[in-house]
Amino acid sequence: MAGDSLVFFDETTDIEALVAEAKRQMRRLSPNDVELTAAAQAREGEVWSPQLLPYEEWVSERAGEASASTEMLEGQEIGLIYTGAYSMGGISDEELNSVLERAMAGSHLARPESSAVLAPRLNGASGDELSIRDVVSVREDEGGYALSGFDLKSLARATGADDDLVVVLPAFVGDVPIVRITAEAFARRYVQGVGVRALIVPDTVACIDADAFSAVSAGHIHLGSGVERMGDMPCDLAGVSPRLGRRAYSVDPDNAHYSSSDGNLLTKDGAKLLFIAPPYASDFVIPAGVREIGSVALCTGCEPPRIVRCPETLDRVAARGWDDAVWICSPASRVGIALTARGVRLASDGVVQSDDCFYDFNDEGALLVAGPAAPKSISKRFAEAAAARHAGMADQSPSAAIKQAVPPARTMLSLPNEVCGRPLVRIGVRALPFAPETVVFPDTVRTIERDNACKGTKRLVLPEGLESIGAHSFCSRAFDGAVVIPKSVRFVGEGCFEYAVCKLAHTGSTVHISADQLLSCFCESGEDGVPFNYARYDELLLSGKNLPDRLGALISRVADPHRAPDEVCSALVERLRERGSDARKRVAQNGDRDEVAALLAAGFIDDATFDEQIELLRSCNRADCVLFLMEEHRRSNAAASRPSSSSRARFAL
Repeated sequence: MAGDSLVFFDETTDIEALVAEAKRQMRRLSPNDVELTAAAQAREGEVWSPQLLPYEEWVSERAGEASASTEMLEGQEIGLIYTGAYSMGGISDEELNSVLERAMAGSHLARPESSAVLAPRLNGASGDELSIRDVVSVREDEGGYALSGFDLKSLARATGADDDLVVVLPAFVGDVPIVRITAEAFARRYVQGVGVRALIVPDTVACIDADAFSAVSAGHIHLGSGVERMGDMPCDLAGVSPRLGRRAYSVDPDNAHYSSSDGNLLTKDGAKLLFIAPPYASDFVIPAGVREIGSVALCTGCEPPRIVRCPETLDRVAARGWDDAVWICSPASRVGIALTARGVRLASDGVVQSDDCFYDFNDEGALLVAGPAAPKSISKRFAEAAAARHAGMADQSPSAAIKQAVPPARTMLSLPNEVCGRPLVRIGVRALPFAPETVVFPDTVRTIERDNACKGTKRLVLPEGLESIGAHSFCSRAFDGAVVIPKSVRFVGEGCFEYAVCKLAHTGSTVHISADQLLSCFCESGEDGVPFNYARYDELLLSGKNLPDRLGALISRVADPHRAPDEVCSALVERLRERGSDARKRVAQNGDRDEVAALLAAGFIDDATFDEQIELLRSCNRADCVLFLMEEHRRSNAAASRPSSSSRARFAL
């Protein structure tokens, strides 16, 4: 320990001992040691904020002149250059000197008196020693002072260390207590690059503003007995420098408003969980007695749990950082209803894990609650390795860690027919937000609930027997070829299969799906059992709105005009003729005999386009289509006897 220092290096002393010593010997600063700012007061009804005087007036006032003047005091110019360069942040003394030398080269600013003015700013008031006044600032507040500035970077440089530091905040300025820590006291420019092992808040502090410690890389924060109110304090382990591997809170036992347990921060009665200490176990248990989880209780920048087990007392979860986990709670409970409404996956205590998937059970059979987790990217693995090394949990460098062999990414998910002897009949809400390249559902599945986007899937096999597909499912936008929708499907929700090509087994039709949910053509099946609104689809084709492949959609629709009135068919053929050359090339490249026959019957292939279509089919080696067209031509022109030099005659049988 380091006596009454505000900041000192200590990597071995127990945290409890550090807190006890800080409580026994509270830091007291002299009024002459700090920069004191008088609190500004706005008049009633006035919107006021402090503003710097115009530049020329400020110079004149400092010079003691009555009128504005452009003449500066000695060293003022260099002071402005210094301030501008230093405010860039993260600049070393060597870099700063280089900036100043370039700025002053060939200028009158390079005079000796300017350097003399700058020297005290760089070295502190007494040469090598740093003045507390330069790094600690307070302002008047109700009941005492508010800590408004704490330059941890400067204090760390004076200490000679930038990691494993212990920060003991001052309790008094003279005989006046520090009762508040403002949001800007630990601004990022003051703390960037400094690792704090413990930050100790004295007993005199009653209020801590929101975000006051959010930029500090502090592994442990202790709240004194006097803290009555603390604003939201979000924690991003990856968003501070150096990156954190863990953070924990402790609270003085005499505090009447807050308490701590295992590094977690709670209200005094333990009913509200304000902060959950990371890192998190894969199977996380929320402490018993908790009724509410605060909005910033969950850290970001670390691996969240896959399962969260809730106590019966839990009523509300304001934080959303773990919405991708599986929550073990009753769907009928108050918290269960709220979590279900925002798409969180729920399960009972009987949930089982198999092949990296989680299954639950009900009266119908088995239910897929959550599929495999999305694979980690290289950047995420690097960040996790860096955090683990900095936190002392690993010795290996991040670069070496990402070069290690990892299990190959899963390419196929084939769900089982049975789980623990029960048939798999349902895919739960958001069970598959991500999925491997190939997903195969068993023929026992009857319902796929909403929000199963299957991001990353390229091949999808839906079973005959499936009856319902919930909204916003299968939005991969990466499917290879058409997705077959089984004849048994009676309902497809809005937003499904966006930007995909689907083949409806009910009619054999191929349809192209828009990504605009307001233009969704899926619906509940009508009398013919087809869950698709063809009339609306025809309107979409004629308008050309937001289709990934309008030409392909027009060709498919003209080739299979299911439920289309004659006037709509004629309009679709006209739209296709507007892109006649491109359409004929597409037919030659991708069409089959049945499609060519349908286009011929619809009138798209006629006497005017027959020769061009034949030549294109021949160049693509589509012999079956060529033979079909020539046979149709022979039948329709059997009575013709005059010779012809056209391609029809050349390819006639």
